[in-house]
Amino acid sequence: MSKNNQDSLEARYIAMIENNVNVSKSSDLKEFFILVAGIIGFCIILFFSADILSGVFINNMSDKTQAKIENLMSLSVIPMDLNSMADKKYAEQLDFLNKQKLIIKKSNPKLQGKSRFDIFVYPSDELNAFVIPNGTIYFTRGMLNTIKNKQALTFVLAHEMGHYANRDHLKGYSRQIIAGVVLSILTSGQSDSLTSFVQNLGMFNSLSYSRNQERNADLFANSVVLKLYGNNESAIKFMQLIDNKQNIPQFIHYFSTHPAPSERIDLLKHNK
Repeated sequence: MSKNNQDSLEARYIAMIENNVNVSKSSDLKEFFILVAGIIGFCIILFFSADILSGVFINNMSDKTQAKIENLMSLSVIPMDLNSMADKKYAEQLDFLNKQKLIIKKSNPKLQGKSRFDIFVYPSDELNAFVIPNGTIYFTRGMLNTIKNKQALTFVLAHEMGHYANRDHLKGYSRQIIAGVVLSILTSGQSDSLTSFVQNLGMFNSLSYSRNQERNADLFANSVVLKLYGNNESAIKFMQLIDNKQNIPQFIHYFSTHPAPSERIDLLKHNK
């Protein structure tokens, strides 16, 4: 075979390879990263789209549907019957809180015709209060032993009722379900390192979302306190007490479900 024919044959062979759609014209590593980035981007869009739609549905669901879902959710989180644990020494505070809840409930349409917002004392020495999905509110012994100021107690009560008014529990559970589905799609058949990476990203997103819910509950409680007392000075002092008791570095709160107390104090001071 002549040199010209050989060169021509080689040129046709190269052209055939270049025109073959089954042969990649770029590196395998580059295409892999493009594929992974595309899948991650799709899953992020899917997550936030589903989250937005879920939020719209939850905000507009009927009170009857809300009550049914919340009661089902509460079956697994309601502690033991605490009626007998409400020590007599807390009777005055509980009586005050029960009167305040009726005032708060009456002033906000989102709280009317729903939960009774029963209030119980929880056997813990931590400075804490929490509400479960059906609206039942728990004040720890530590909270009632420490906080005697009525404005501060009203702020804490309104904060927990704010979570219920904003349907935070329903939105939180919805996000967990959506995240679980998206995570299973994204990590199906992938390596453990990718699964761990995606889970960590999801955790930070969840913590950020929770902190935002806490800020909104603070704003709800702050508006209640300002309306009832004309100022929020004792609410600010309560948050300063929390700040002093925690005494932890600021950056730690990026790994927490709650904003830093100093941040919450600034929020209250700027919304007097």
